[in-house]
Amino acid sequence: MAGTAEQQGGRRGTAWPRLRAEHVVGVGALLSVAALAERIPRFVPARQYVLCHASPTLDHLTLTALALVLAAGVAAVAGGIMMQSRRTPGRVLPVVWLVVVAALLIAADGVDAHGEVLAAKQAATGFTEGRCDYVPQDYTATPGWFFW
Repeated sequence: MAGTAEQQGGRRGTAWPRLRAEHVVGVGALLSVAALAERIPRFVPARQYVLCHASPTLDHLTLTALALVLAAGVAAVAGGIMMQSRRTPGRVLPVVWLVVVAALLIAADGVDAHGEVLAAKQAATGFTEGRCDYVPQDYTATPGWFFW
């Protein structure tokens, strides 16, 4: 005997009948935590660059990438909340939120890849003792998932 969509574990109207708000939050949060962990040098081996001069651009890019990763986590939670608050979330709403999370994480990797290119160019100029006006800055590049 067939029950209602709710009794079968899914919601009527979603693109995949078994995709629920908890799945959107869980997958999005898992991807966001993994992306954040990959940016911590202790967990993932990364390339390091020694820079002779401070680079506000690299600092800005690093903060932008972290903000994008955190925004992906917030988007996952917001998507789950929105799905829970609607009686029927619609056919594409769960997929849209997962795509938003993925797009934010891909953008964060792109920003990190651009930062690594800039750091490599700055490090290629070389480090000459006495010419740097401060203690050299160490830039750690994160490997990323989408840009190698």
